[in-house]
Amino acid sequence: MLLIRTVIIFFCFSALVFAKQPALEYKVKAAYLYNFTKFISWPDKQSETFNLCILGEDPFGPLLKPLEQRSAMDKPIHLIRLDTLDQARQCHMLYIGDETRVRSAELAASSAVNSLHGVLTVSSQPSFAKSGGMIGFVIKEGRVRLQVNLAALKKNGLKISAKLMEVAELVVGDYDE
Repeated sequence: MLLIRTVIIFFCFSALVFAKQPALEYKVKAAYLYNFTKFISWPDKQSETFNLCILGEDPFGPLLKPLEQRSAMDKPIHLIRLDTLDQARQCHMLYIGDETRVRSAELAASSAVNSLHGVLTVSSQPSFAKSGGMIGFVIKEGRVRLQVNLAALKKNGLKISAKLMEVAELVVGDYDE
């Protein structure tokens, strides 16, 4: 009887956590975006701010707003919402929204994304890192995990800390070196 009660409580709790997952998922992803500023090294860009850009639909809502009170690379963080990929050259980090009109594989492998030297590309789109993007968020066993494409990072002049690689799955992507 105790086992049955425990199982019922577990499933009720799991359902509650699952119901709240989208909000929690994007809180975790927002925290990762900020922490990337500590564990990624960028080539020097001539800008007064560290530009964190969102391309397409913004799934974070107000969750990223507190980042504008922080700094990265001794520069204040500035959030910029973009309508087109052409505007991304001003970015240090580019989050590509899930609802972006271009499919993940096409976008990550496109010459426009690959020519963004010094811009960290991040997305939750399926197979993003495997398709040539730099960091992909994936959900595994109910948790936000990272997939990192080292070749894409290196090609675009970015370096990743060993500490960040410890918590990531390294992927070999469709990326020409």
